Amino acid sequence: MDAEQLWETTMDPERRVLLRINMDEDSQSEMDLTFSTLMGDQVEPRREFIDANAKYVQNLDI
Repeated sequence: MDAEQLWETTMDPERRVLLRINMDEDSQSEMDLTFSTLMGDQVEPRREFIDANAKYVQNLDI
């Protein structure tokens, strides 16, 4: 993402949305695994996650 795209999608105070997320301890390990899968170095687990969950996407900005 170049600087202009970053500004338009994330940094512009007129357009950005900040949401507080509260996690309960019961689901913390599942969220850690999901975060590691999506942000990790291995491509295949990320691809599998996306394939399995793509049908649940409601808002997609392409």
